[in-house]
Amino acid sequence: MRCLGIAIALSLVSCTSGPVSDLPAIRDIRSATAEWALINREAGGGKLTKAYVRGMRAAARKEIEDAAAALHPSTSPAARHAAALLALPDDAPVAVLRRHAAALKHIEIALELS
Repeated sequence: MRCLGIAIALSLVSCTSGPVSDLPAIRDIRSATAEWALINREAGGGKLTKAYVRGMRAAARKEIEDAAAALHPSTSPAARHAAALLALPDDAPVAVLRRHAAALKHIEIALELS
């Protein structure tokens, strides 16, 4: 009976090592991307100080970078979006950031449904 419990536990652990286990990282990347888009939108309107904008952009990049490092495999669609985001300039167009955030949301939904 104990062996059966161990076998079940091991199978559950192996199930969570796939893409579904990437959901928290994908959510973090999407959230940071949305924040970055908001900062860029507001910065374009002159509503924020340069120091604040610089700090928030750096924080968004750091969050994307850290979350991307947790993705398995590093060649997944979410990892490719993270890499593309990190390659963008700090003042990336809001529309580009939103497209990445929307694509990440679709990946997230697909994983939740699987």
